[in-house]
Formats: sequence, C-alpha cells, structure tokens
Amino acid sequence: MPDLINTNVHPTVPPPRHLMVESEAEATMHRQDFRTPDDAVGNESCLVQIYPVDVIDGMLLLEQGSLTIGRDIVCDLILDDVSVSRRHVELVPAGKGYTLHDLGSTNGTLLNGTPINGQQLLRSNDIISIGSFIFKYLSAGSVESQYYETVYLSLTRDALTGTMNKRYLLESMQREMARSLRRSQTLAVVMMDIDFFKSVNDTHGHLVGDEVLREFGRRLLETCREDDLLARYGGEEFSLLLASTDRDEALEIAERCRSAIAEEPFDTAVGPLAISASFGVACYDGEQAMKPAELLKVADERLYEAKHNGRNQVVC
Repeated sequence: MPDLINTNVHPTVPPPRHLMVESEAEATMHRQDFRTPDDAVGNESCLVQIYPVDVIDGMLLLEQGSLTIGRDIVCDLILDDVSVSRRHVELVPAGKGYTLHDLGSTNGTLLNGTPINGQQLLRSNDIISIGSFIFKYLSAGSVESQYYETVYLSLTRDALTGTMNKRYLLESMQREMARSLRRSQTLAVVMMDIDFFKSVNDTHGHLVGDEVLREFGRRLLETCREDDLLARYGGEEFSLLLASTDRDEALEIAERCRSAIAEEPFDTAVGPLAISASFGVACYDGEQAMKPAELLKVADERLYEAKHNGRNQVVC
C-alpha cells in the first residue's frame, strides 16, 4: 500500500502521514509498474484516492500501458470491497492522457457523478467513482500532480540510506506477486541483516552506526540490477525484491551483495570497520496465490538460519 496523503490539505501545507485502518472495506492500491519513482515526478498522470479516507488514501502514478481496476487479484489496482466488481473499469492511454472504460461492472462507474457509457476521455481534476471508492484524476504536468508525486516520494524513501521504505516494499510485493500469478513467473525476495550491528552502536555510537547504514545501502544499490527494489525494512534489516527472478539468479545476486559488503572495510569517523551481513532468500513460483507477509516470513526464517550458522552467508 502506498503511504498516505491527505487530499484535503492545501498544497502549501505539508500533509500529515495517517495510519491505515483495516475494515471490511479494506482496499489495496498498487503502483502499475515495478520501479522506483525517481524519474516519474512531473511526467505522469496520477490517481488520488479521496474517499474513504478512513481506509486508505494515497496516490497511484499512471505510467505506460492500461490500468485495470477491480477486486480480482489479477487487476493492476485491487480494491477489495463488495461494491467493486471483479474487473470493474480500465484506464487506457490516449495521446498524452487516458480514457475510462467500464468493463460491465455491476454498480457502474461514475465520472463527475454521471455514469459513463462506452469510453470517456479523462481531464485533469475529474472525479471517478468506483463502487464506494472515489478518485481524482490529475493529468501529467499539472501543478497538483507534481505536488502529490513529490510528497509521495518523500513518504516512500528512507532518508538515511536512500533506499525505499517498508511500506513501499509491501505495496510493490503485492503488485509483483499478482503479476507473477497471472503470468506463472517466478520472483524472489531477500531479507538481509547487518551482523553485530548493535555492537557497532554500543561501541562507537549511533552516528557511526548511521555511517554504516548509509554505506551499506550505497553498496547494495550499486550491486543490484537496475530493476531490483531495495528497501530498508527496519533498523539494520533490509529487503530486496527481485521480479522475474528464479532461485539460481536470486542466490547469485544475494551472494554478490554479501561479497560487496564484506570484501572491503567501511570507512567511518572512527576508522575502517569490518562489516558483514547475513542473507535469507525465498522464492515465489507464481503457481498459487500467496501474501507478501508469507513470503517475507520464509525469507526471514532463512536469514536467521544464516545467523545461527555463523553469519556472513546466504541461505536459500
């Protein structure tokens, strides 16, 4: 799920970061493409959810290709509520914008309060009603869309390490696992943890610990492939999402990451420090539905197996 953005806040005032509340109308929003959004700001249209605000609110960048919305797990944007049909509506690229197509939904799709018939060209600030959910469409390049994209970036990236954060990771995992299920493709997730990081903080202080975390993130970002998603999961624990990747490839990438961390000491304010990390790898075969938390749990168990076996190693 994306981080939350209050759509009622005036653009000159930074919006608060709300907590998600689970309910029977719990919805899951997923970005359309698997990549970090650095190059997206200001260049793409977006959807901003404005109701219901007590379930989830946020934004979805619209990139190349159509976007299908519905309850079904194979949809690009999943809204898990009985008011939404399994395949409810589709946004299709048209020139520099999008058209809206209802897919024969039970409750219909409203555009600015009027049921759509056939296809409708979307204009910036159009209001789209899908079951009990309401979205605002913002065209590419508009001041408002740039504002929301900028806030979205600030809420999905870890400021210390430059990696993505846990919330962005979970959102992307749900999206990629749904895609893998549709295409019967494999993907992998790697959980990694800096060995003896507590002793670094206890011995040298948290400022040195922050230096280690920054360098750890930098080395991993340099080692990973361009399309891999690296996120700080919490504290000294990181996660790597590898789309369209089988077990052998995942092991190879994890081993490269392990070597990149351990092969040279980290330069810090107290001098060079020998740092290593342990890695746990879990693979998803795309054959049956599986939740991101379940896959992460497998990877985490293998991470702690690597810790138990002596650290500075990869377990799959």
